[in-house]
Amino acid sequence: MTTEQMVIELKSVTFDLISLLERETEGMRTLDTAEYDRFVSEKSALSMQYEQLVQELRTRGDDLKSMPEDEKAELRELQARFQEAAKRNMRALKAAEITNQRMIDTIVKAVKSRANEQVTTYNRGGYVNSPAGRGYSTSKNRGSLSISLNETF
Repeated sequence: MTTEQMVIELKSVTFDLISLLERETEGMRTLDTAEYDRFVSEKSALSMQYEQLVQELRTRGDDLKSMPEDEKAELRELQARFQEAAKRNMRALKAAEITNQRMIDTIVKAVKSRANEQVTTYNRGGYVNSPAGRGYSTSKNRGSLSISLNETF
């Protein structure tokens, strides 16, 4: 592959990466797990392709120096756009990570505080058998509902 062809390929891959990062950043709040997994797979493949092209082009410094100035300027502008898209994406991913950790911490705290309460047995409906023993005085009160969470984060 010639240097010119590699530069064209690098531009194409960079445009694809920018587009993917922007879509992922915008859709961060609405993506379901399967869709997010597709983003990760595509991002990984494009990133590997990008890295290979950049490494190969670095070995062709003389060819790159002889490129027309407008081509060099276009590549610099494209790289700057890519860096900005990557920074926005990283901030969004970090915010999502922090939000997920807070949610997990809240769930763990709630479960631990609930586990520390003295609970007797549960009936078939998942309610505490003895609500009166928990300080409730009316027979209409059905007690606490037992809930379990089976999710992997």
